[in-house]
Amino acid sequence: MEQLSITEKDGANYRVYELQGSLNAYTIGEFKNTLYQAVTENNIVLDMSKLIELDASGIGLLMAAFNDSEENGKMLYFMSMSNESEKAINSTGFKSNFNIINAVTEVK
Repeated sequence: MEQLSITEKDGANYRVYELQGSLNAYTIGEFKNTLYQAVTENNIVLDMSKLIELDASGIGLLMAAFNDSEENGKMLYFMSMSNESEKAINSTGFKSNFNIINAVTEVK
């Protein structure tokens, strides 16, 4: 069974969500509401280094959250993308639009 484990940490001017496992149609449910709320209140860093799957539903969630963050004057960062998550993001054709970082020290 596919699972998504999420660890939440607060930084100086951001909140980090460490994602581990699969971000897909079966696992986005609860995280969807959490992420949509969070991007209206904080700068968000998604640590994607331990994602083993990112499907179209997961990409849709990330794109919607990215747009919501911009509308609310916040930033959504994708950090340390795994090979699988990077391939999925590349497939969108919008990779250059996203805020991709390698470490939380790059958060503005």
